[in-house]
Amino acid sequence: MDQNKSLVKKKLALFISIAVSLFLLMVFLLIIGMFLNNIKQQETLKTTDNFMDFKSQVEQLIFTNKTLVQGFEAYIQVNPEIDEEEAYTYLNNLLSQNENQIRNIGVCQDTTIIWNYPKEGNSAAIGVDLSKSESQKDLVLKVKNELVPIVQGPVDLIQGGTGFIIRLPIVRKDTGYWGQISIVLKGDKIIEDINAYAEDAGLNVAIFNDQNKTVPFYGSMSAVGESPLTFDIDPNFVDWKVAVSPRDGWENNQFIFGSAILLSVLIAAVAGLLTHRAIKTNDQLRILSSHDSLTGLFNRHYLNEYQTMVLTAAKRNNRHVGFISMDLNHFKKINDTYGHNVGDLVLVETARVLTESTRIEEAVFRLGGDEFLIIMPDVEDRTVLQHARERLSNSFKNEFHLADYPVKIDVSIGTALFPEDGDNIDALLQIADEQMYTDKKEQKMEQARNQSDNTG
Repeated sequence: MDQNKSLVKKKLALFISIAVSLFLLMVFLLIIGMFLNNIKQQETLKTTDNFMDFKSQVEQLIFTNKTLVQGFEAYIQVNPEIDEEEAYTYLNNLLSQNENQIRNIGVCQDTTIIWNYPKEGNSAAIGVDLSKSESQKDLVLKVKNELVPIVQGPVDLIQGGTGFIIRLPIVRKDTGYWGQISIVLKGDKIIEDINAYAEDAGLNVAIFNDQNKTVPFYGSMSAVGESPLTFDIDPNFVDWKVAVSPRDGWENNQFIFGSAILLSVLIAAVAGLLTHRAIKTNDQLRILSSHDSLTGLFNRHYLNEYQTMVLTAAKRNNRHVGFISMDLNHFKKINDTYGHNVGDLVLVETARVLTESTRIEEAVFRLGGDEFLIIMPDVEDRTVLQHARERLSNSFKNEFHLADYPVKIDVSIGTALFPEDGDNIDALLQIADEQMYTDKKEQKMEQARNQSDNTG
């Protein structure tokens, strides 16, 4: 039973230690996760702020040019009978305001180009019905049918090269849709400006338009890398999807994470070991406070606690409690003859015999020196107590063995029964001790008679 209890305690101590280690490890992992998540959030916020700067510059680029053609759009709405010369004069003034970015400005009546400024290099487009151009017809018809402004590009231009096209519908109040005006921005210059904006914002950028949602027209996803942030640029007009990441890539926290995990595991393991050691130390201190250090039996200190518990239960349940006092005859002679080390071996062997001779519910105490006490918490009557006394006496005659030393142990035993012999521990021990000394005296007399008979 004691071995089972010891095993259970060892398992419990191990379980508690592991639980402490796992709890601390979970706490550390949570803290590490929160810390790394905070770093990621800060990096995400910074990247988002940088994108907002980038977006603002791109939108300003587009909307500045849109504003230019809106003036011409309004002019045509007011003067639908405008002739070519007047139109080119107006467009010349308009183009001079941003000729660095604008390649040409075209005006369609319905979907056919009627003016294209400047004419030089762009005259080939005049008279072309854009609703029949594979690269432009979808958006040209969208402007016509939905009467909404759009940005298209980059597209291959009829007059050669690539460009970005801002298209606005021209709607007369009296007749409705009249046509549309488009401003063609230089493709290479727009890309150059976007690249400068990305550099200023410290971003890797990939931009997709509505015409191709899988392959970016600017940048590459390989440069943006994994886990980019994605944003929109004016879905109702520009309709670009943008993927971004920091120019130097996302901060690599793998080393920090790995080091923190390793440190957490070490701290948790040390905490578990310290907990296990503390539990063992506490158990050892508890055992030392209640057990004899030499024999492992209960000590006199624990007797006060135990007897109170047992006698109180016996009184409440109207039961008997048996007390057996015992000491070793001639123990002093053993110490004097063989030394105290052998005397200690005798006491240890005595404890073994007592433990094996008693039942699980019975408690064995070493009160000091060679004095021992057995408490039987539930006996039926004195007869049972006497049988226990005889069984104990026979155990020492038959089972006491001390290797390498010719030591024979005789014991003196006395008994007391609660409540017949007393209702407190002092009275019961006194009765048991008196019987024990009587037993010791009778054994001496018996030995003297035997020696006399042998001599005679």
